[in-house]
Amino acid sequence: MGSTTDFYALHLHEEYLAGDTNFVTLGTRLKADVTKTGGWDFETEMAAQFGEVKDKDLSAFAGHWGFGYVWTKSAWKPRLFAEYNFATGDSNAADGDVDTFQNLFPTNHKFYGYMDAFAWQNIHNPAISFSVQPTKTVKLQLDYHAFFLADTSDAWYRANGVTAVRPIKGSASDFVGTELDFTASWKATKNLSFLAGYSHFFCGDYAKATGAADDADFAYVQATFDF
Repeated sequence: MGSTTDFYALHLHEEYLAGDTNFVTLGTRLKADVTKTGGWDFETEMAAQFGEVKDKDLSAFAGHWGFGYVWTKSAWKPRLFAEYNFATGDSNAADGDVDTFQNLFPTNHKFYGYMDAFAWQNIHNPAISFSVQPTKTVKLQLDYHAFFLADTSDAWYRANGVTAVRPIKGSASDFVGTELDFTASWKATKNLSFLAGYSHFFCGDYAKATGAADDADFAYVQATFDF
């Protein structure tokens, strides 16, 4: 059928002095195989959580929806892809319930901006990306993200899914900012590959209302050796 569908159920149990955490995540994921769909590229993932977080009742939801196209017969195989990521936040920290989606064991680096400023928690994140492969070993990609908080009564969570970036300010705008990411990868040999990138974060109204609001830059080069 040109796609793969997965279903999963995850159970997390942790014990703290402040109370036990014990909840279940139920989810599904659908991803296209572009070699079987004529180049049409689509994917979605949705997950719901139920249980307790530090003895507070948890009920949360998160989703990812994306659609695009890969020109598989073109020499550079251009790919254009648009996506939207969402995760619930908590509107009242004092009511004994938790509505913030728990970003389990996060590896958010390439999903919500390479600058690692966001988790899959309390977020609206529309994004678009474009990539080309000039050769079989070289790939260039440009990503653009916009970030909004799902609920300004909850925190802006860093990529680790735990740390709050700024003090909570419910009256602030929900628009945190935008991020532009450029990456270039090169598979030099069977065992050696390189990745270089540059990112720029443009501060939005939420950042300006809650603290320092300078734009930020991030650049890096890395090498990976497989053996």
